[in-house]
Amino acid sequence: MKVIAITRPKEHLDESAELAKSYGYEVIAAPMIELRERDDLGFGVFVQRVLNREVDYVIFTSANGVLFTLKKVDSKKFVDALNACNIIAVGPNTQRELEKHGIHVDIIPATYSSDGIVSALAPFINEKKVEVVRSTHGSQLLVRGLRKNGAFVHEVQVYEIVSPTDERPRQLIGAALKDEIDVYTFTSAMTVKNFLMIAEELGIKHDIIEKMNEKTVAAIGDTTAAALRENGIHVDALPKRFTFKDMLDELEKVMGGS
Repeated sequence: MKVIAITRPKEHLDESAELAKSYGYEVIAAPMIELRERDDLGFGVFVQRVLNREVDYVIFTSANGVLFTLKKVDSKKFVDALNACNIIAVGPNTQRELEKHGIHVDIIPATYSSDGIVSALAPFINEKKVEVVRSTHGSQLLVRGLRKNGAFVHEVQVYEIVSPTDERPRQLIGAALKDEIDVYTFTSAMTVKNFLMIAEELGIKHDIIEKMNEKTVAAIGDTTAAALRENGIHVDALPKRFTFKDMLDELEKVMGGS
């Protein structure tokens, strides 16, 4: 049985681990990033605009953005006001989280990315008011692309991504050093950065990179893949759709179903 390393934040770790097990993997899981609620001065402006029906489109770039938003303002009045807007979810996970709270989704882009959102909305957003709900590490390609197509964009950052505080990441890196991992998975550039930063703190970054290049490495998104390649790590699996299940499906193809 092959061993897969999962580096997602704790909010998604158990679900991803169970999914990987259903594909026949033994799992070593450790959060390489931690998500924290953030107080954005623009959040109140965002809420008021939605309540006043002054917004044409609201874009959620992650399920986490939905959770942190509704943690701050979880009321039927706000949900009803959101449902008066055009709601865009970056992908099916975000859609499920929105619908779980009674918020309909009008558009999911064909490609689950900032570029995909811009392409999907480009014909409709000239002189429209658009709210973008995201983390502090969201790509500016989205905001620039929307504005280039004539939208009036307001961005609100409801959570931030920080380095993990528990010991599991070091335990995972220890397993890597002992050659106990067959497949490495990364879902964001920050998971790559923190993984390698911890390895460097332990004085074994070069050794870990060598170990990884002897194994199979999977990434979600070009930015994540670029973060790996910039550190001399090859990428074997890069799914076209940005979900953990699609990553596992791509690994099945790459590894021949083994």
